[in-house]
Amino acid sequence: MTDESRGIEAAGPPWSVDLLADLHAGVLDDDEAARLWPLVQADPEARAIIDALEATTADLADLSADVPPMPAEFAARLDAAIAEESRRAFPQQQPGVAPVVSLDAARRRRNKRIGWISGVVAVAAAAVAAVAIAIPGGTSPSSGGNVAAPPPGQSAPQPPLNLRSDQAASAVGQMQGTFDYGPLGGADALQRCLTAAGFADTAKPIGVRQGSIDGQPAVLTLLTTGQLAKFRLVAFTPTCGSDNAGVLLDKVIG
Repeated sequence: MTDESRGIEAAGPPWSVDLLADLHAGVLDDDEAARLWPLVQADPEARAIIDALEATTADLADLSADVPPMPAEFAARLDAAIAEESRRAFPQQQPGVAPVVSLDAARRRRNKRIGWISGVVAVAAAAVAAVAIAIPGGTSPSSGGNVAAPPPGQSAPQPPLNLRSDQAASAVGQMQGTFDYGPLGGADALQRCLTAAGFADTAKPIGVRQGSIDGQPAVLTLLTTGQLAKFRLVAFTPTCGSDNAGVLLDKVIG
């Protein structure tokens, strides 16, 4: 997919969902991706769409769980129905010989299916993003009128998220779209920790929570990997900084 209406060189608000989906999927070349990521991270609407894509692909990945095999009785009936349909469609075909299909035609059908699936993901992400933009932080308004709003780009304080390193996958759903920097105070301090740990400046978290890992106090940071439904969880000590990476855990999950 490409941003056909405006061209990739004109990328910016209003963002094309197709272009953001390509960027999220890692199909753009490295130079274009390096140019676009800072623009996307600086734009709340673009970030909302990227976050929605992450959530959507994670939900789709859950659909790939193992399922029990089809009962033999139904499998036999299905095979018989397919064979009968094949005989009707190809009456001159020898029994037991599969019909020859044009490779180009097969590729066209495959590409059509891929395009349809990508479109569904993009539309679903756009819908989720629209809600996220309309209701910042994805939370409902508080009934109390005296509660101070969190600083821009930061969520309201969250309960500590206490994890075990061997069960880190449970963090994904609890962290996406939440930015509670805890003792670090804000995004700039966390960015210094990321830089000290060797991450590029373009590595922007999609979720931050204070808590612990294996009983050690930590600032938990969730990043994308460029791969479908895979995330990178990094746990920093609360004292991390420019001269102290303080990495307690660095793990790819999903």
